Formats: sequence, C-alpha cells, structure tokens
Amino acid sequence: MTTSKTILGLAFSALALTTGSASAAIVDPVTIDFEGMAFGSYAGHANIEPVAGGNCPGTGGNGCYYEDGFAIGIVADPTNPIAHLHQNEAEDFSFLLGYHADSSGIYIRAIDGSAFSLQSLDFHAPLRAGNRDNGPDDVWEILGFNTALNPDLASGDGTNYPTRVAYQTVANGFDGTLELDEAFNNINAFWIHYKGYPLTPADGKRFAMELDNIVLGAPVSAVPIPAAVWLFGTGLMGLVSLGRRKAGAANA
Repeated sequence: MTTSKTILGLAFSALALTTGSASAAIVDPVTIDFEGMAFGSYAGHANIEPVAGGNCPGTGGNGCYYEDGFAIGIVADPTNPIAHLHQNEAEDFSFLLGYHADSSGIYIRAIDGSAFSLQSLDFHAPLRAGNRDNGPDDVWEILGFNTALNPDLASGDGTNYPTRVAYQTVANGFDGTLELDEAFNNINAFWIHYKGYPLTPADGKRFAMELDNIVLGAPVSAVPIPAAVWLFGTGLMGLVSLGRRKAGAANA
C-alpha cells in the first residue's frame, strides 16, 4: 500500500468514527404485546425516580408492568393514589393494556433509561359509553421526551414541557394501527393521555382506550460530524494530492 493510500485510509477512518447512530440498549425491533400481563392492576409511577425493590415505586400491583426491557406504568398523580392501568382481553383472547378514568395516562420508558424509537402501535379508542366525546378538540396526546424520567408532569398542562421533543395527537374514536412521526425516532420515554387531562379526571368525564403491539426499535439519530474533523480530513486529502503531484513531477 502506498503512503498516499495509507493517509487517505486514516482520514476516512477518522471520519467514520464520528458518524453513526446513538448507542442504546435496544438494537433489534421489539413488539410489546402484553401477553405476559397478570390479571389485575398496575399502579407503578413510571415517570419518577425508582425506589429500592423495582424500577417503579412499589412492587406487585403497585409496580409497573415489564416487557422486553421496558417499564410501563402511569404518571404519578397526587390527586388519585389508586390510579392504575390494567389488563383487558381482546376478542381473539389476546391481552390489551387498558386506560380508563382512574388513570393519569400511560407512560413507557426503557428500564435502563436508554433512547429508542417508537414506530407504531395499535390504538383502540372507539366511541362508546365510557368514551363519548368526538368534537374537533377531543384528541389523545402522545408526548415523546428526551429524558427517561419526567417527575413534573402532574404540575403541567399535559402538553407543554421543556423535555418534550416529539408530539402527535390522535382523534378520539380512532381504532386501528397508528404510525408515529419521525420525531419519535429518538426518544427516552413517551406518555399517552387525553388532551386537557394530565391527571385523573375530576369533572366526571370518563375515557376508554386500549393499546397493543407497540413496535419499538433502536434510535435513529445521526451524530453530526464536528467541523474540526472535516477540516482534518480535508487537510489530509490535500497532502495526498500534493504528494501525488510531486511524485508525478519527479517521474516526468
């Protein structure tokens, strides 16, 4: 191998080391299907700092549901100490994750806090007795965050938070598979709740929504190449070009 080729190879190796995707615990896509859920409730607060004994405060029915390295629970709700999620049964005898009026929404994060992409999920919110509103402002909100833990959600408006990096709404009455925006390709947690109700409804309203087949993958976030590295590579390639011209002149 000539000296010029060696230098050029080193330049491109340096550039390659600065590119790629952010590392994360999740590598291959996984589908959370809730088939491992036990009958009963899950009242773990997934958005706050874990305590001894689990990744959500409490254990058993007071903890989160865990699947494929992810913790699924609710947002801590000081107005309702018994808020929870639970297992529902689908028509094909599979399991669904249920959300209803005694909950402050569904919060999901990786157990180790690493980043991931939220690609799609089955979102069932058909209009029925427990889920009646279908006006233009009656939507569900999906918020993606750049931190795994977000302890101040209960004190906010349910929509605007400094750590929110992705946002999508779903019309009440939607019943099918939902594809997520590209902004959800690199998040550390997401929260689903009815707009205007970050906490358990205190006005008598009731909501009903179920989730299934949440598809999660590795984060998609190219690391920008620093300007100094570009200059370094450009300089090396310039030296290679100069060396070739000198070699050509010497052989003329």
